[in-house]
Amino acid sequence: MSVHLRPETEARITALAAASGVSVDDYLAALFAKELPENGPDSNGTQFQKEHGMWVYRTGTAMPASLVDDTLQAIRLQREER
Repeated sequence: MSVHLRPETEARITALAAASGVSVDDYLAALFAKELPENGPDSNGTQFQKEHGMWVYRTGTAMPASLVDDTLQAIRLQREER
C-alpha cells in the first residue's frame, strides 16, 4: 500500500515518530492498529460488533439508563395507542 501525503503532513508524522522513539513505519502501524476497529467500521466510522447473533453498536461509553427508560416508555406508549 502506498500513501501520498502533503509534505507538511509527512513532516509532522516523521517528527511524532522521532519523538516517540520509533520508525515512521512502526509509528504508522501502531496508529492504524489503534484507530481501525477489529470488526471494521460502518460507513459512518462507527463500530458494530456481532454479539449472540445480534449487531451491537459500540461507542466506548455506556448508554445512560435514562435513554433506555425513555425509549422503553415511548415504545409502550406507541403500543397502547394501537
